[in-house]
Amino acid sequence: MTAYPALRAAGATDVGRVREVNEDSFVMLPAVAVVADGMGGHASGDVASSLAVATFQSRFAAVCPVPEDILDAVHAANSAITAEATRHSEKQGMGTTLTGVALVESEGAPHWLVFNVGDSRVYRLSTTGVTQVSIDHSEVAAMVEAGMITAAEARVHPLRNVITRSLGTFPSPEADTWLMAVSPDDMFLLCSDGLTGELEDHEIHEIASKTLGVGGSIDNLAQRLVDAAVASGGRDNVTVVLVTPPPSLFAAPTDSARSSGDITSSHE
Repeated sequence: MTAYPALRAAGATDVGRVREVNEDSFVMLPAVAVVADGMGGHASGDVASSLAVATFQSRFAAVCPVPEDILDAVHAANSAITAEATRHSEKQGMGTTLTGVALVESEGAPHWLVFNVGDSRVYRLSTTGVTQVSIDHSEVAAMVEAGMITAAEARVHPLRNVITRSLGTFPSPEADTWLMAVSPDDMFLLCSDGLTGELEDHEIHEIASKTLGVGGSIDNLAQRLVDAAVASGGRDNVTVVLVTPPPSLFAAPTDSARSSGDITSSHE
């Protein structure tokens, strides 16, 4: 298995203006970045998200994964959360979303693997806009897909916070995955819904353009996105992680690096 250089990543989080506890967790590892948004309130949503992140941290602290490793980790995280809830009755009902990006080896070349369970999101940022890669597992996303409501209506719908897939609260939740070629200009935004509940996609792009356009770093951008969401209302915890490929990955260009844009998806 090839050992790739470490990802460039930056993250920021904030409890927001309303919640007392930050139930979001995130981790940035050499080859994997993950955001988890816990749920359950008094039923320990913060514990659920921490367990999910800890599972990835224990498995990928110094390992370059293959796609199967990521899916195994998702299942292990689910098992860890359900086991904790079984041991402690006061934690029953806790769960978490999980979304992430990994630099994996596939067919002998580096690829991105985007994976998702729940309504936290992965976006791809470019100079022309932001494109959502992941698909929300939520009631309103299903309604939009069925043509019952518009995306604008989904943002204010009473069921907008009801998710249809998560870790810990479903017996065997499957992660959707997308395998993508790697390009030097790639930038991914991972976020909890505390960001997207306050900022629309065009606002995210505007902040990114203004920050990066004047030489700002991805650390600056992560913090500015979080600050903007809090300033816009901060009704939920807000977490942002930005990921770009290591420049040294392209020292000797590969076919994968030259064929940016090919995406293979797997979702239900």
